[in-house]
Amino acid sequence: MKIDQNLYLANQTASQTKQSDLGKDEFLKLLMAQLKHQDPLDPMDDKQFISQMATFSQLEQSINMSETMKTLANQQSQSNFLAYSNLINKEITYAVYDSTGEYTGQETGRVQSVSFAGNDVVLKLTNEDRIAASQVMEITQSANEVIADGE
Repeated sequence: MKIDQNLYLANQTASQTKQSDLGKDEFLKLLMAQLKHQDPLDPMDDKQFISQMATFSQLEQSINMSETMKTLANQQSQSNFLAYSNLINKEITYAVYDSTGEYTGQETGRVQSVSFAGNDVVLKLTNEDRIAASQVMEITQSANEVIADGE
């Protein structure tokens, strides 16, 4: 009798995707299944149970910490963006770099608008140049801008 080669395991494609990380929901399901199916005459050791609960608590805390850090980073980006919006209509001196990243000098210009490009703040100048906020070297008040003296 001949065996069809399509039935060999080596010729089968893996249809399952491997997920290496256990989330808090999967961990809790495993723990509950373990408690549900334990031998009533030989229950789980209380130290082992406490250890597993502590592990679950640490997992949940690290997930919450990660989410909090993402929120904080997003708020910091928004704060930086709003801070740079104060540069609109200001004269700035900025560093100029060539295509290889070599410093070639400095130029001045007036900020027309502020925008995001990825996670970076980009300043658009009235001469249509776009520069990274990190290139700003000096900020000056233009001669035609009136300063309120509080009177």
